[in-house]
Amino acid sequence: MINNLDLVNKIFETISKLIFLDRRRKITYQDINLYPSEIHLLLFIYHIQDTNITNIAERLGLTKGAISQTLSRLHKKGIIIKKTEPSKKNELQIQFTKKGQFFMDHIIEFRKALETKYLNFLETKSDKEKQIIFDFLDTLISIMQHNNN
Repeated sequence: MINNLDLVNKIFETISKLIFLDRRRKITYQDINLYPSEIHLLLFIYHIQDTNITNIAERLGLTKGAISQTLSRLHKKGIIIKKTEPSKKNELQIQFTKKGQFFMDHIIEFRKALETKYLNFLETKSDKEKQIIFDFLDTLISIMQHNNN
């Protein structure tokens, strides 16, 4: 039987490892580095396709200033083209450059490979076990959000 304290320590160890890996994860191509915050924002824009800075900031739990600064860095790196909507100051038109599309293809490919590993693991689990995992992760996220407020 697993001791509850050992399990809690395993949770902390896992969170620490995720944070460490996320901070180290950067993608480099032709002397351009993309950092986790930039990758995170690019994935959001790619999948959600919301270009309202206020909406992006709220959904990602960041400030509008942080979003604007990250978008400016991505623009300077030649990853995106951004244009302000004259009639709506919080709305942008964002397009990926060829270089940006290359990065996105690479990021998506990496995530799909990781997704396959997770799916293969989950295929070995019963519906009940999957529900336990889902509920645990949901609770973990809730605890983290509660402690950040």
